[in-house]
Amino acid sequence: MNHQRGFFTFFDALIVIGIIAGIFIGHKCGLLWFGTTGAIGIALVGGAMGYIVARLPWVFANRSIKQRLEKEPSQQLRERLHHEYFVAHLILAQLMKRGEDISNELPWVIGLIKSEDKNRRIFGWSALKFAFPKIAAQIAEYRPTDSTERCRALASRLDLHVEPNAESLDG
Repeated sequence: MNHQRGFFTFFDALIVIGIIAGIFIGHKCGLLWFGTTGAIGIALVGGAMGYIVARLPWVFANRSIKQRLEKEPSQQLRERLHHEYFVAHLILAQLMKRGEDISNELPWVIGLIKSEDKNRRIFGWSALKFAFPKIAAQIAEYRPTDSTERCRALASRLDLHVEPNAESLDG
Protein backbone atom coordinates (compact mmCIF):
# COMPACT_ATOMS: atom_id res chain seq x y z
CA MET A 1 0.00 0.00 0.00
CA ASN A 2 1.24 3.44 -0.84
CA HIS A 3 0.75 5.40 2.38
CA GLN A 4 1.19 8.71 0.54
CA ARG A 5 -1.97 7.93 -1.45
CA GLY A 6 -3.90 6.72 1.56
CA PHE A 7 -5.68 3.87 -0.18
CA PHE A 8 -5.05 0.32 -1.39
CA THR A 9 -5.69 -0.22 -5.10
CA PHE A 10 -6.32 -3.24 -7.27
CA PHE A 11 -2.76 -2.85 -8.55
CA ASP A 12 -1.44 -2.94 -4.97
CA ALA A 13 -3.36 -6.18 -4.40
CA LEU A 14 -1.82 -7.68 -7.54
CA ILE A 15 1.65 -6.86 -6.23
CA VAL A 16 0.99 -8.50 -2.85
CA ILE A 17 -0.46 -11.58 -4.54
CA GLY A 18 2.43 -11.69 -7.04
CA ILE A 19 5.08 -11.55 -4.33
CA ILE A 20 3.38 -14.19 -2.20
CA ALA A 21 2.82 -16.48 -5.21
CA GLY A 22 6.42 -15.95 -6.35
CA ILE A 23 7.79 -16.83 -2.92
CA PHE A 24 5.57 -19.90 -2.68
CA ILE A 25 6.42 -21.19 -6.16
CA GLY A 26 10.11 -20.34 -5.71
CA HIS A 27 10.20 -22.17 -2.39
CA LYS A 28 8.56 -25.29 -3.85
CA CYS A 29 10.91 -25.31 -6.87
CA GLY A 30 13.94 -24.60 -4.67
CA LEU A 31 13.08 -27.51 -2.37
CA LEU A 32 12.59 -29.83 -5.32
CA TRP A 33 15.78 -28.86 -7.15
CA PHE A 34 18.24 -27.67 -4.48
CA GLY A 35 16.98 -28.78 -1.06
CA THR A 36 16.34 -26.58 1.97
CA THR A 37 19.17 -24.10 1.36
CA GLY A 38 18.21 -23.63 -2.26
CA ALA A 39 14.56 -23.18 -1.30
CA ILE A 40 15.34 -19.95 0.59
CA GLY A 41 17.34 -18.40 -2.24
CA ILE A 42 14.94 -19.45 -4.96
CA ALA A 43 11.99 -18.23 -2.85
CA LEU A 44 13.58 -14.77 -2.71
CA VAL A 45 14.13 -14.80 -6.47
CA GLY A 46 10.54 -15.98 -6.91
CA GLY A 47 9.25 -13.10 -4.78
CA ALA A 48 11.21 -10.60 -6.88
CA MET A 49 9.91 -12.15 -10.09
CA GLY A 50 6.37 -12.13 -8.69
CA TYR A 51 6.72 -8.40 -8.01
CA ILE A 52 7.95 -7.71 -11.55
CA VAL A 53 5.19 -9.74 -13.18
CA ALA A 54 2.52 -8.21 -10.91
CA ARG A 55 3.60 -4.67 -11.91
CA LEU A 56 2.98 -5.34 -15.61
CA PRO A 57 -0.80 -4.64 -15.54
CA TRP A 58 -0.12 -1.20 -14.00
CA VAL A 59 2.59 -0.48 -16.57
CA PHE A 60 0.28 -1.39 -19.45
CA ALA A 61 -2.69 0.54 -18.02
CA ASN A 62 -0.55 3.63 -17.40
CA ARG A 63 0.89 3.48 -20.91
CA SER A 64 -2.58 3.08 -22.42
CA ILE A 65 -3.94 6.12 -20.55
CA LYS A 66 -0.95 8.24 -21.58
CA GLN A 67 -1.32 7.22 -25.23
CA ARG A 68 -5.01 8.16 -25.22
CA LEU A 69 -4.25 11.52 -23.62
CA GLU A 70 -1.55 12.25 -26.23
CA LYS A 71 -4.15 11.98 -29.01
CA GLU A 72 -6.68 14.39 -27.47
CA PRO A 73 -6.78 18.11 -28.30
CA SER A 74 -5.70 20.44 -25.51
CA GLN A 75 -9.17 21.92 -25.03
CA GLN A 76 -10.65 18.45 -24.56
CA LEU A 77 -7.90 17.62 -22.04
CA ARG A 78 -8.76 20.76 -20.05
CA GLU A 79 -12.41 19.71 -20.01
CA ARG A 80 -11.49 16.22 -18.85
CA LEU A 81 -9.25 17.68 -16.16
CA HIS A 82 -12.23 19.20 -14.39
CA HIS A 83 -14.24 15.97 -14.53
CA GLU A 84 -11.54 13.35 -14.03
CA TYR A 85 -9.57 14.61 -11.04
CA PHE A 86 -8.07 11.15 -10.49
CA VAL A 87 -5.87 11.55 -13.60
CA ALA A 88 -5.23 15.27 -13.11
CA HIS A 89 -1.46 14.76 -12.84
CA LEU A 90 -1.40 12.89 -16.17
CA ILE A 91 -3.52 15.48 -17.93
CA LEU A 92 -1.43 18.33 -16.53
CA ALA A 93 1.71 16.46 -17.60
CA GLN A 94 0.38 16.17 -21.14
CA LEU A 95 -0.51 19.87 -21.27
CA MET A 96 2.94 20.77 -19.93
CA LYS A 97 4.57 18.48 -22.50
CA ARG A 98 2.77 20.44 -25.22
CA GLY A 99 4.10 23.71 -23.82
CA GLU A 100 0.63 24.83 -22.69
CA ASP A 101 0.27 27.37 -19.89
CA ILE A 102 -1.33 25.54 -16.97
CA SER A 103 -1.14 28.39 -14.47
CA ASN A 104 -4.88 29.02 -14.85
CA GLU A 105 -5.48 25.48 -13.50
CA LEU A 106 -3.81 26.27 -10.17
CA PRO A 107 -6.99 27.56 -8.46
CA TRP A 108 -8.75 24.34 -9.48
CA VAL A 109 -5.92 22.20 -8.07
CA ILE A 110 -5.93 24.21 -4.84
CA GLY A 111 -9.69 23.63 -4.69
CA LEU A 112 -9.01 19.91 -4.84
CA ILE A 113 -6.65 19.95 -1.86
CA LYS A 114 -9.28 21.86 0.14
CA SER A 115 -12.04 19.38 -0.69
CA GLU A 116 -14.07 17.53 1.94
CA ASP A 117 -13.49 14.35 -0.07
CA LYS A 118 -10.24 12.68 0.92
CA ASN A 119 -9.73 11.14 -2.54
CA ARG A 120 -9.97 14.54 -4.20
CA ARG A 121 -7.39 15.85 -1.72
CA ILE A 122 -5.07 12.92 -2.42
CA PHE A 123 -5.17 13.36 -6.19
CA GLY A 124 -5.10 17.14 -5.89
CA TRP A 125 -1.97 16.98 -3.74
CA SER A 126 -0.32 14.70 -6.28
CA ALA A 127 -1.22 17.14 -9.07
CA LEU A 128 0.00 20.15 -7.07
CA LYS A 129 3.35 18.52 -6.25
CA PHE A 130 3.83 17.48 -9.86
CA ALA A 131 2.67 20.55 -11.76
CA PHE A 132 3.39 23.29 -9.20
CA PRO A 133 6.22 21.97 -7.01
CA LYS A 134 7.37 25.37 -5.75
CA ILE A 135 3.88 26.19 -4.57
CA ALA A 136 3.44 22.74 -3.00
CA ALA A 137 6.72 23.29 -1.12
CA GLN A 138 5.05 26.20 0.69
CA ILE A 139 2.85 23.68 2.51
CA ALA A 140 5.26 20.73 2.67
CA GLU A 141 3.63 19.50 5.90
CA TYR A 142 0.28 19.04 4.12
CA ARG A 143 -1.06 15.47 4.29
CA PRO A 144 -4.23 14.80 2.28
CA THR A 145 -5.30 12.07 4.70
CA ASP A 146 -5.44 14.51 7.63
CA SER A 147 -8.76 16.03 8.66
CA THR A 148 -10.55 18.32 6.24
CA GLU A 149 -10.12 21.19 8.67
CA ARG A 150 -6.36 20.75 8.89
CA CYS A 151 -6.03 20.37 5.11
CA ARG A 152 -8.06 23.51 4.51
CA ALA A 153 -6.08 25.47 7.09
CA LEU A 154 -2.78 24.53 5.46
CA ALA A 155 -4.10 25.04 1.95
CA SER A 156 -5.41 28.47 2.87
CA ARG A 157 -1.77 29.62 2.87
CA LEU A 158 -1.97 29.27 -0.91
CA ASP A 159 -4.97 31.58 -1.28
CA LEU A 160 -2.72 34.36 -2.55
CA HIS A 161 -2.27 32.21 -5.68
CA VAL A 162 -6.03 32.01 -6.25
CA GLU A 163 -8.13 34.70 -7.87
CA PRO A 164 -10.94 36.00 -5.61
CA ASN A 165 -13.73 34.41 -7.69
CA ALA A 166 -12.15 30.97 -8.21
CA GLU A 167 -14.83 28.32 -8.07
CA SER A 168 -14.90 25.62 -5.40
CA LEU A 169 -14.46 22.02 -6.41
CA ASP A 170 -16.57 20.06 -3.96
CA GLY A 171 -19.54 19.81 -6.34
